[in-house]
Amino acid sequence: MSTPVKFMINFIVIMMVQLFILNDIVIKSSITLMGIPVFIPLIYPLILLLLPVNTPHWLTMLLGFMVGITMDLFSNTPGVHASACVVLGYVRPYLLNLFFQQNIKELGDTVPTLFRMGFRSFLLYILFALVIHHCYYYIIQIWSFKNILLIVYKTILSTLLSIILIILSQLIFAKKEIRRI
Repeated sequence: MSTPVKFMINFIVIMMVQLFILNDIVIKSSITLMGIPVFIPLIYPLILLLLPVNTPHWLTMLLGFMVGITMDLFSNTPGVHASACVVLGYVRPYLLNLFFQQNIKELGDTVPTLFRMGFRSFLLYILFALVIHHCYYYIIQIWSFKNILLIVYKTILSTLLSIILIILSQLIFAKKEIRRI
């Protein structure tokens, strides 16, 4: 299957799970802190994190904007998700350089999955990526540093829940490969 087709399938499946299942959990959640839902499991950044390694930097940021604006349209959050995804698209190549054991240029169309990177490298990759994404998202959403403890609290809880869901999705749906890169 070609890379654009895989991207579209990932985009549709992950966005549908995020919009119709996970966002609905938050709306119906009774776990609140000062009337604000405590956590939001955000797995849609996985769309950007699973792009092939050799995806150009500008294209990653453009796709980040498209993913984020789609999320914004359905979540009634004008520009919040889009800006967080553009930031994630910007830092993604640097995170890949940190956590891949080989030179990025040698990897070609390799998709960074749990089974290709290994558990530790993949966990660190998504941990750093999600902390950056979630922290930026909550700073823009709350838009006040006087609530820094709330931002940190929501970032930590949302990141942990998102990592658990992403690892489970990788264990269930990713192709198991014997060879690690």
